[in-house]
Amino acid sequence: MMDDWKITNYVDPTLPGTWVYYRNPNFPNLHFSRCVDDGDRDHVATDDRVFYYFGVLKTFNTPAIPLHTQRTLIDAWNDYFTVG
Repeated sequence: MMDDWKITNYVDPTLPGTWVYYRNPNFPNLHFSRCVDDGDRDHVATDDRVFYYFGVLKTFNTPAIPLHTQRTLIDAWNDYFTVG
């Protein structure tokens, strides 16, 4: 649920633009990234940055994502936008 996602102090020096990063203890090993400059770049990703789900566009960064990981990324995305 949206209230479970907390802003972190993380800053990625390799990404252009202004980003806000969130974590949720219900989705360990994932983070939610929101791009202030371009919402189409918003994504949920594994912390190792191997797999990404771009929820606005409903696409993944690669077709080779295990189904379980796909489902978890989508569930995390939907959870962020769930208001209790």
